[in-house]
Order: sequence, then structure tokens, then C-alpha cells
Amino acid sequence: MKAFSVMGRTLKSTYEELFLVIVISLLWWVGLLLIVTSPLATMGVQTVANRIANYKRVNQSFFWEGARTQTARGVALFLLWLLVPPIMWFSIQFYLDRQGWLALLGIVLAWAMLITLMAGQYMYALLLQQSEPSLKLTLRNAVVLAFRHPLFSVLMLLFQLALTAVSVMLVIPVVILLPGMLAIAQNQALIALLQNMGLAPQPPVMSGT
Repeated sequence: MKAFSVMGRTLKSTYEELFLVIVISLLWWVGLLLIVTSPLATMGVQTVANRIANYKRVNQSFFWEGARTQTARGVALFLLWLLVPPIMWFSIQFYLDRQGWLALLGIVLAWAMLITLMAGQYMYALLLQQSEPSLKLTLRNAVVLAFRHPLFSVLMLLFQLALTAVSVMLVIPVVILLPGMLAIAQNQALIALLQNMGLAPQPPVMSGT
């Protein structure tokens, strides 16, 4: 199944670029602690992950390049991620505690939240991958991918939740690996879908010697 191949590719990429993943993950946490730099740090991590997924040369300098570019769109996307899921979650809890049609509305919102999370995993990667870095186009394309590839999207979302759960249980990976691994998983997922559509290069073939 394609999703499991992407999961393996994510783990392989993390292993091959382990030191870089640790560095960008630590930088992301520093950016998060400073609060106002959180969107910039997120764009930096995603930029590195996008280059890894596209088999391009990568090093720490691309983190800073990503943090400097796409600032306005990166902030807008970060705020969407920061605000929309919690608002939807609390709304679901509110309506499910009610009776009648209000409870039904809670179920509808739960499905809407699932679709939001399915699409959300593609958003940063799309923003970086598109030739036209439009936020509106990013949101539209992310939703389209989620609807066209629901099983793949759900499996990749569960994979990221599993990575998060394991990292939390082991404690240390949360700090040194998780931000980078999640970004790589999201970008590898997008690239895999684009490869199926002929819109991204296939993995390079290693010739034997």
C-alpha cells in the first residue's frame, strides 16, 4: 500500500538526515518558546523537509532561508493550524452534549474536523511545492487531495499520530526528532501523491557498482 511505502520513506529519510533533523527540531522548539517566531520556525522546518522529500541538496541554511521567505503566508497558515482545530474540537464537545439536532450538528462537525486534519497535513508542503505560492490555492488543493485520496490521507494522519504518541512516551524524541519527522512525513505524503499524478520526480534509482 502506498501509505506504508511513504511511512518507510519517512523513517529512512529521518535516519539518513538524522543530525539535520535533530538540529531543525531543536530550532523549532526554540522558535516555539519565543512564541512570535513560531510561524517562521515552522516554515524553516517545512522547507528543509520539502527539499528532503524532493531529493534535493539540503543543509541547515535552508531552515533560515525558509524562515525568511513566505513570512506572511506562513504566519497565516500557522494561525489557521493554531486556531481552527481547537475551535472545532470545543464546538464538537459543546454540540454533542446537547440533545436533538444540535447533537447531530456535533457529528457533522466531527467529520468536518477529520477532513480538516486530513487536508491540513498537506498544506505547508503544498505552499512550498506549488509554482504559485498562493494560500487560497494551497487550501483548495489540500482539500481536493484529502477527498481524492481519503484512505491514504487517513493512514498518513494515523502514522503521524503514532509518531507523536511514541515520542511522548519516550520523552526525548519529542524534543530532538518529532518536529522534523512530522514535517518530513507531510512532505513525503504530498510528493508521493504528486508522483502518482506525474507532477513530481520519482525517487532516484541507485545504480549498482
